[in-house]
Amino acid sequence: MYRFDNALFTFPVTRKHFFSDKVYQLFLFSDEFIMTDNQTKKAKYEIKLNMTTTLNWIVNDKKIQAFEIPYNNKMKAFNASPNKLQLLREMIAGRVFYSGIQNFYEIQMKVGQGMIGEVYRAVSQNGEYVAIKKCDKQKLASLQGGIPQLIQELQLLQQLQHINILKLKEVYCDQQFYYIVTEFVDGKTLHTELLSRTTGLSITQTLRIMFQILNALIYIHQKGVMHRDINPHNIMISENIKLIDFGLARKIKNQLIFPTAGTPGYMAPEIINYKQEKPYDEKADIYSLGCMLYKMLSGENLFHRQKNIFQENKEGIFELRKNPQHLEYNSSKMDQLFILLTHMLENDPNERPNAQFCKFLLKEIENNNQQIDKLIRKQQIMKPIYLVTDETPLERTPLSFTSNNKGKSSDTLIKSDDITTQGNKRLSKIAIKNV
Repeated sequence: MYRFDNALFTFPVTRKHFFSDKVYQLFLFSDEFIMTDNQTKKAKYEIKLNMTTTLNWIVNDKKIQAFEIPYNNKMKAFNASPNKLQLLREMIAGRVFYSGIQNFYEIQMKVGQGMIGEVYRAVSQNGEYVAIKKCDKQKLASLQGGIPQLIQELQLLQQLQHINILKLKEVYCDQQFYYIVTEFVDGKTLHTELLSRTTGLSITQTLRIMFQILNALIYIHQKGVMHRDINPHNIMISENIKLIDFGLARKIKNQLIFPTAGTPGYMAPEIINYKQEKPYDEKADIYSLGCMLYKMLSGENLFHRQKNIFQENKEGIFELRKNPQHLEYNSSKMDQLFILLTHMLENDPNERPNAQFCKFLLKEIENNNQQIDKLIRKQQIMKPIYLVTDETPLERTPLSFTSNNKGKSSDTLIKSDDITTQGNKRLSKIAIKNV
């Protein structure tokens, strides 16, 4: 039997019949709603709040008059107070599919185009701007795992409520399309922004973006979710920075569906070289974020050979180079950011800082702390690595610059002539070598 005192919301609904109407009481619970005419008996109607359920709203004069549900191969309608039905719609939004999107939104203009559909700006009945992603069911079905992947994304987004994550509002469907309604972000992607910034972003701009994306990652990682596709295309720049596109996101404990996933050039080595006996976790997002941080600071891709990006990413061979045209090329903050980069881009995920510690370190850099390497060592995140300069080829000074070395764990020598300061010496280019 149901614990009716646990109901989140309840109100009467009417099923209209030819001779006489039938009144039921609707009870909304956390994972379903039921309709019953007798609380001592099993409910006649049980509607699960998941993506297997579709509700059709019947609207007249811009007010919801009733809803329909499939029952025994028929559509059954239930009438109720428009105010109660509107509240029900809001309380279960994003958890089930709705139909009849034209009753609630007016399309204004197309703002984007994807492989499986278009994105439109629309306005709701109360004047709120939203984005509607219109996905072609036939095209989705032709892709391996297309529809299950969409459902997975919707289920995850419905659980995530954070100012730096694109908010899912409602999901509609008809015979041809899925319609995903989200908040409208009046801005552009980080990718678009970087196209016009060949020398990278300012440190202030970079920190603003990094702090907010890390806030989003801290939130999802605490919920046991990893994004798996952090890259400039999936960052929206507006009043608030937004992390978007959770199509590849997974629960950290559930990697069996498409374990090798992501965008070449931004994939962590443990993902791109996935082995079932070595499951990965949220530290993969930190590596991807490191690739993106390098792009913001230098204006260049970490893995930049156009014909071989995937292979280059797979082998983990890269160079960290400051852009001499960057206005803050010589700043101590830039030096400290590059030190942090080397840790975020560690081959071994256990030696990367987590999102919370990355945020702490960025705050220290913002406050002009020039001892980031020591802070990281204090946390015992990684083993000592050594810098060798041209002037003192046999002198080893711990500075913790490194790159992936094809999965080997060893000390790394970094031949350096342009990345950071060591005493009064200005070093300039970093080239990674193994010893």
